[in-house]
Amino acid sequence: MEVDFNVDVPHAEKVTERDARVELDRLLSDPQFHSTERNRNFLRFVAQAMFEGRAATVKAYTIAVDVFGRPTSFDPTTDPIVRIEATRLRASLAQYYESRAEEGSVRIELPRGRYIPVFTKAPPQGEIVDDCDVADEPNIVPTLSRWRSTVVNRRLILAASIASVAVGFIAYASVRAPLFSEKPTVAIEMKLAGDETDSEAGLIRDYLMTALSQFQTLKLAAGEMRSTGARSAASLFNAPRQTTNPYNVVLKYHPAEDERSVWWQVADPVSGEALRSGVERVLPDGRPQIELRRELVSLLATRFAGLRGVINSIELSRELAVPSLGNGCVLRSAVAVEQRDANQIDAAKACLNATLKSAPNDPDANAELAIVLLGSEAPETVNETTARALALANKAVILAPMSDRAGYAQMLAQFRNGQIEAAFISGYRAMALNPNNSVIPATLGAMFFANGNWAEGVNLATKAGTIENGPHDDAELTLALDAYRRGEFTAALLRVQRLGHSGNYVADVLELAASGQLGNAPNVKEATDRLNAYRDHFWTSFQVDMTARHYAPELIDTLGTGLMKAGLPLPQPIAKAN
Repeated sequence: MEVDFNVDVPHAEKVTERDARVELDRLLSDPQFHSTERNRNFLRFVAQAMFEGRAATVKAYTIAVDVFGRPTSFDPTTDPIVRIEATRLRASLAQYYESRAEEGSVRIELPRGRYIPVFTKAPPQGEIVDDCDVADEPNIVPTLSRWRSTVVNRRLILAASIASVAVGFIAYASVRAPLFSEKPTVAIEMKLAGDETDSEAGLIRDYLMTALSQFQTLKLAAGEMRSTGARSAASLFNAPRQTTNPYNVVLKYHPAEDERSVWWQVADPVSGEALRSGVERVLPDGRPQIELRRELVSLLATRFAGLRGVINSIELSRELAVPSLGNGCVLRSAVAVEQRDANQIDAAKACLNATLKSAPNDPDANAELAIVLLGSEAPETVNETTARALALANKAVILAPMSDRAGYAQMLAQFRNGQIEAAFISGYRAMALNPNNSVIPATLGAMFFANGNWAEGVNLATKAGTIENGPHDDAELTLALDAYRRGEFTAALLRVQRLGHSGNYVADVLELAASGQLGNAPNVKEATDRLNAYRDHFWTSFQVDMTARHYAPELIDTLGTGLMKAGLPLPQPIAKAN
């Protein structure tokens, strides 16, 4: 029999149930499929329900109870475990299949907004869509390049890669003038169907161009680029040996009664290779067309132009193979900060300083160096380095007043240097410049929450999650702290553990405090060991460290209560406060 749910994709080649079962078993037994055991059980559970004709019975509640062991009182409105784990499973599937591009092989996708998998066959690779008929055969496996620090395997791979690039860059630069890379040049083409849907498709394309320009991580071409047989070598900063990579993005709008979707393909116009393809979907849910269009555009813009998006992910892969100054250095530096690795950050500083020596007015390099400098200092530190970071960020804003990255760097630097209100203003301005950048509301929300404005902090953290279909680490920490503040210690512990022991001091403090409140001795020991690795007898400076991070006294005190219940001898001032 044919698997019923692969008919969700128009004209997709059908997959038999036998082939679907074989692929499911093969995937779940493949050690290259990097997913947790419970998410493997998640996929096995929903696929089996589909095979047995029970797809309609699969809801968030049944998954939570039958797969994740939640009690029968589980409420999906207060516990987002299924939604979050589904996002992680989608990312694991997409990452796995990106490395397996064999024509005709079966692929598994878990579409957004539902929990039943879709089985399709991979289309031929290396073909660029030239007309609407061919575009009707989409590869529905979306590229979810989400470089979340919670994915431990990816973090280790990136850390090793960037460390090797740092060594290679020094050797490379010593024998020849360094290569300057520019932002990639991207052309957007919407394939029209020749019917009444063309007007809406055209609007999606126009709004997408605006959204992409707000990210300022790409250079937008006026029309489709054709192969010239060589890469562009246009000079932006008047530096030698510059290069930029071109990309064509082809889109096709698929309206349906139960969903709106845009199929996309990223292609290299020089080689003719189809690099990535996928589908972005939204469910109508009775909403007006303008809201559906806005959500689709946001998904597409983040997919293509975000620092973790498709095009910048391809650029980073090329950068790891041939390191450069300029835009490639900015991409590597962003990863270095996310990994919180001292060696990577030192290499990033060297690369960015070299970039600014040749191109002192490069706004992206100024902004990124400010962020890297802040990442190289303890979060509670204010010194000459943080002052320089503020100067660099301010210069970036002057050079590129419409850059959300410059505004973000200025917000971070102002907050670190104690200019709290100015940081809030800069954060809101950066959000206005690019409403589709989830990092800005996530970090701004964390700042508000630390400062004692609980409602606005939670509001911004929630907003960050809606932008990118899953919360950023700063947003997740804010929501975990809020759960703890309200006495929901189990929820706080679950949320903070999703961060995957990312080396965040406040996250470790929160995990220890929540474990103390719950009397969870194993977690208490593990979290204490991590914090002592940060600083011996960390509890003696806990209050000073948290105050220097601009956390409100009320939150410091309630965390201190949890630490004391964990058995730590905190200084007297906190003991009196409780």
